[in-house]
Amino acid sequence: MYFNFGDLLTKNGIDPAGVLVLRHRPTERELRKVLPWLVSEHQDVFNTYQATQNPRAEAAMAKAVHVASFIGEKPGRALFVGLYVQNGSKTISDEAFKALPEYQILTDHGMKPDPDLRRLEYKYFDLQLTDLLSSWRGRLIVGWPPPELGWYRWAGNNTFPVETITEKSLLVKKIPHWKELALTFDALKICPEAWRDELRRWRGIYFIFDKELRQGYVGSAYNEENIWQRWAVHMARGGDAKKLKRCDAKNFIFTILEITSHDMAATDIIQLETNWKSRLHTIEYGLNDN
Repeated sequence: MYFNFGDLLTKNGIDPAGVLVLRHRPTERELRKVLPWLVSEHQDVFNTYQATQNPRAEAAMAKAVHVASFIGEKPGRALFVGLYVQNGSKTISDEAFKALPEYQILTDHGMKPDPDLRRLEYKYFDLQLTDLLSSWRGRLIVGWPPPELGWYRWAGNNTFPVETITEKSLLVKKIPHWKELALTFDALKICPEAWRDELRRWRGIYFIFDKELRQGYVGSAYNEENIWQRWAVHMARGGDAKKLKRCDAKNFIFTILEITSHDMAATDIIQLETNWKSRLHTIEYGLNDN
């Protein structure tokens, strides 16, 4: 049994002295929520997040052979998400960095510019994810030595005790119960594939709320068009409703009102949809046309 993260590195032929350990815990609530999704399924976006640093961390990363990335699991704890080779850096202007599509995704999820990074240019590091320790990604939780705000450390100078090794990855948790599910447009775009698979299986009545207009739309999913298929249409072009097409889909919040069985007749599901429209007044005061 390993008692320290450094033991894992040494066991795999990696000198801890050359490993810079990062613990990512965004202050922005929405970004902190989706960061595990970015790690597991959108590595290019996650790499953009960690590719630029404040001046002190930048100087440390420039010296690193490897970078071990963790995300804040709880106070004083960190979840391992990958070991990267540090392949050098290039100089990138602030304007070019903010024009990257990956940067736009991060800002969509609430990322605010770091005051320490407001420079005309800075180093953009090339971090390549390795297969080393890949079986521990999302499963290994270590203790993070104080102070809590010291978010980057050298593995050779610190002790990171192994606290827990989970059976399954913690990066992608089970989709919430449909009654508790609420996804913004931006969250739905990057939600885990396992969640999409569930949405592809679910049929029933859903609700879209436009947070800008403060109005709602009731829709139904049946036959071959399960909830994911319908929501994908709404994300792309609003859908079939004239009122909804005039909305900006980036303002949508998607929820589910009712789940139906797969053998329920389409006419019965449409009747349920009509009933929800009446109860929520989405024809008179919302975004349903009829």
